[in-house]
Amino acid sequence: MTKPWLIAALSLIALPTAANAGTCEDTFVKKGAVIGGLRFTATVTVPDLAPATAIYQVKGLALSRGYAVLSEEPNEGSMLIEQPQTGKTRSFPVIVSATQAGKVATVSLQANLRGGMITKEDAAKAEMCGLLNQIKGGKAGLAAAAKGRNAVGSGGPIVKISALG
Repeated sequence: MTKPWLIAALSLIALPTAANAGTCEDTFVKKGAVIGGLRFTATVTVPDLAPATAIYQVKGLALSRGYAVLSEEPNEGSMLIEQPQTGKTRSFPVIVSATQAGKVATVSLQANLRGGMITKEDAAKAEMCGLLNQIKGGKAGLAAAAKGRNAVGSGGPIVKISALG
């Protein structure tokens, strides 16, 4: 026979975990090693959001944080940004991807640090989730994407680089 008080106690223990499930901080993962390079990934899921809208929002947010946009393909749900070299910090790429299932978009960041580069895991998580947690769906997301679409960083307009010449 199941004891009702036991079920109630177990549900209270599980409640904080369930309430936090699905946050950017929960999805954050660190892989690799300093010698070969560290890789950090983080993801958010946002309702009522298309991939292109997500990419344009991230573009505006990234430029406002000092990142350089190297390549963008909003309709494909991808963008490549880079933290520029400053002082003792070398540049490193960040891959932005957005996919859609129904009316829900999943937006991911993957930061790839070069071999020999180090950073604190908490600092990487705060930076990546600080950006991802600002992404919005619905009308607010469309408005943010409109601003991000034509955003220009402090270095001027995006430089389009092509291997084909």
